[in-house]
Amino acid sequence: MGRWSNESFTMFLKMLKEELLPDEVDLPNTYYGAKKVIRNLGLSYERIIACRNDCMLYWKEDKLLDSCKVYGESIWKVDKCNGEAKNKKGKKIALKILCYFPLKPRLQRLFMSSKTSSLMTWHHDERVDDGIMRHPADLIAWKSFDKLHPSFAAEPRNIQLGLASSTISECKNLI
Repeated sequence: MGRWSNESFTMFLKMLKEELLPDEVDLPNTYYGAKKVIRNLGLSYERIIACRNDCMLYWKEDKLLDSCKVYGESIWKVDKCNGEAKNKKGKKIALKILCYFPLKPRLQRLFMSSKTSSLMTWHHDERVDDGIMRHPADLIAWKSFDKLHPSFAAEPRNIQLGLASSTISECKNLI
């Protein structure tokens, strides 16, 4: 995010470990080590090339395309000096990349911890229906979804992600 190089991030980890943290803290020594820990937690991401005009993703059956289906533009950066779509090492560099963070492993991690799993089921276990909005489960959209799908509503681990957009507009209407 901060456009750090791998080397500067490794230097930062080393400084944290040597200067600020107690000796017993097990912090990775390198950028690669930190990335490996995050990947093992199931919190990695997938890089997907996107069209510069945001009209398509080069994914699944479109993964091997070199130009946009809609506008016909190349998806690769072109070197201004030689006009080639390759860098000095011979690799093509995409103009735009989407970082896809899969949702399922992140939700699974939330339920693995006893602290966060109790928060994930709060809408089922702790909710008080007194007319005060404390949680998205107190909104009309959530309650009407529960009425439409009673078997889904009965499961304490349900996650009604689809309500996020409707609850925002509902909150604006309440204000």
